[in-house]
Amino acid sequence: MADPHIGLLSYQQAHLNGKIAPVPCQIYEHLTMLLDDAEGEQRLTYALTENDTVKAIVVYVHSGYHNRIPCFQVGYAVAEPFRNQGIAKDVLEKSIEEMRWDLGRHGPFYIEAVVGVSNVASQKVAAMVISATHESIIDHTAGQPALSYMHLIESQSDATGPQPGEKSR
Repeated sequence: MADPHIGLLSYQQAHLNGKIAPVPCQIYEHLTMLLDDAEGEQRLTYALTENDTVKAIVVYVHSGYHNRIPCFQVGYAVAEPFRNQGIAKDVLEKSIEEMRWDLGRHGPFYIEAVVGVSNVASQKVAAMVISATHESIIDHTAGQPALSYMHLIESQSDATGPQPGEKSR
């Protein structure tokens, strides 16, 4: 389990230094999206930024296949001053809709959040947004006990919610 908060801090610094150029999302224009390379893997980062302050990020990395369907590992973090305000849930939900719009036209895909057993706040978000059920695992990266929350995202043709050009929430 990589710590998404470290990624948020790194993203904030790169944003302030002008080293990254995220673009507005298609549906939720107040969110931005950045596609880059993370140690040989394509990484998709959605961010909520206000006045050059990154409030939250949601990061997706292709992690293989589940039942022959692409699977993306997802991590999310909220900057400390903005925690306990529902931002993680909101940005995660909206990033899933963006992913569904961008990737769903190619067919369904899974998202999986692997959350440390001591990270109760992230467990609550994953249970509300990704899946009410989880599987107890040992995270292969950290070698630590974790919970896996997985959900199949239907193809874009089956997607509900706002479409590009519609008013976003």
